[in-house]
Amino acid sequence: MKEAFDNLTQALRGFGRFRNRWALLEGLGRFMLAGPGMLLIWVLLDSALLLPSWPLFLLFLSAVGVGAFAAVRWLLPPVFRRIRLDREALEIEARHGQLDNLIIGAHQLGEETLSGKAGSRHSPVLVAALVARATAELHKNDPALLIDLRRPRKILFAAMVPVVVALILAIAAPRLMSDRVVRLREAWLAVLDTLFPVTLTIEPGNVTAVRGDPVTLKVHARGARRTAIDLRMKEADTGRETHQPLTLVEGSAAYTIGQTDKSFTYDFAYAGRRSPFGTILVGERPQLSAISYELVYPAYVGQPPRTLSGRIPRIQALAGTSILVSFSSTTELHPDFSYVEWTGGEKQAITVSGRFGHFSFTVDQPCRASIRLTGRHGRGFEMTEPVNLEIVVDKDLVPTIQVGIRKDKLVMLAEEATAFAVPYTAEDDFGVTEVSLAYRIDTIDAMLGREPRQGSTSRLVEPVSERVNGRFTEAFKALNPGLLPGDRIRVELSARDNNTETGPGVGRSRSLQIVVVRPDLAQFTEKSFGFQQTELLAGLKKVKRATNLLVEPERAVRAEKAQAIDKQKLEARLNSESWPSGAEDAVGDYFRLISGGK
Repeated sequence: MKEAFDNLTQALRGFGRFRNRWALLEGLGRFMLAGPGMLLIWVLLDSALLLPSWPLFLLFLSAVGVGAFAAVRWLLPPVFRRIRLDREALEIEARHGQLDNLIIGAHQLGEETLSGKAGSRHSPVLVAALVARATAELHKNDPALLIDLRRPRKILFAAMVPVVVALILAIAAPRLMSDRVVRLREAWLAVLDTLFPVTLTIEPGNVTAVRGDPVTLKVHARGARRTAIDLRMKEADTGRETHQPLTLVEGSAAYTIGQTDKSFTYDFAYAGRRSPFGTILVGERPQLSAISYELVYPAYVGQPPRTLSGRIPRIQALAGTSILVSFSSTTELHPDFSYVEWTGGEKQAITVSGRFGHFSFTVDQPCRASIRLTGRHGRGFEMTEPVNLEIVVDKDLVPTIQVGIRKDKLVMLAEEATAFAVPYTAEDDFGVTEVSLAYRIDTIDAMLGREPRQGSTSRLVEPVSERVNGRFTEAFKALNPGLLPGDRIRVELSARDNNTETGPGVGRSRSLQIVVVRPDLAQFTEKSFGFQQTELLAGLKKVKRATNLLVEPERAVRAEKAQAIDKQKLEARLNSESWPSGAEDAVGDYFRLISGGK
């Protein structure tokens, strides 16, 4: 059955392709008659009668519209039509007239049976017989013969007439076709001229130009059909007028002046119409004639202001320094278009007064400034090369402070640590204003159970000095409770400078550590604190270190006293007691239990 059904679908699909092909040919013929045919009639009419602009243009639009309608009506539907087997089966039955739903029934029942749809109530044997019969009928009577091709052939034959005539005209009279294109363009321009009157626009309009630079004057005549146009120029100083005839090319014309030296006004004249007037102002680009830099240092530095003259590509100043830049130009400057551009694109306005200008800024970070000046005429009169200025920042160094003790770790008695004085030396490039001491007290062993303590003390330096020497005495005298053995003191000094701009800067010293010990443990480290082991250290004595390395040092040996050991003889109870009967199994179970066995 499947093979017969496949033959049936192939026959239906072949019939659909044949019908679509001839429908497409018929649509093409109709389009050729309606589109190119109407255009050919339009060409012949204009060649014979030289139609006026409006009729010529309207007939062309009509021919194009008829061609577009024919394409949509007859040419495009066959192109997008898809073959549907049910529709082709009905088409064959309608054209044959004696098949009585044989083709459509065989196709639908065969498709339903082969797809295995549940609910099919027809016998597969009967369906196979029906499909075979329908296929035999299609093979016996070719469905393509059922289509009447007389009308499509006539339409195609008629469509060949405009094609042949167009080819003959293109070969025999090529000028005829090109003249129609030119006349159609002229008609189009005439229509535009009627609907939209000619509009004249000029370029560049009112602008400024640098003396000696070229200037191009342009005009655009919208909707113009003529090609002639006249340029009129009038000098601003003398009032002398000059005329320059130009030719419009696609509605535009241009005239270039190689070097402009005077200001003038201009306009264009076309067919009695005048364009708006334009003015060309001629001037010069500004250039720097003098520049100076006034540096005002921060107050804490104590230095007087300093003035630098001339172009200086690089200025090195301390952070917080104010700089005033003043300059003069060769021409008057525009106050809105003259500015300073900093690194990152930020722009700063320049205060302008005629040929003079100035701006100020404060040094806070390394940057680069570009001074960009514009002449009084505005845009287009920018200076040729901007003046660049690089700012290098000298940072105020933080002060340095040193502890006047070489060792980083000291061991002292409580009384010595309480009265201990910490010497120091602090230095700064512009002056030290304050010296501070900060301490933190904790224990060398947590078992002592003391809470950490911290504090600080400071001294102001008046007047400010670049080098300060001194000492902190009795910094721990006011502690309550006072220092105790086992305390560990960490001391750090700091110095602050007089920088009021970007500071103040603070310098710190190395850390000093003081360990407080008891008198009997003054020569030992803190490893034994907190364990109450005084009796174990009672037998030790201090041995003086030998200065002669060739002499064998004295060694201290401590011998422990012999300790009496009370030995007793132990005997197993197993040797004195009899083994109870039946205990062997219990012992075996015990050892299996402790070994993890079951």
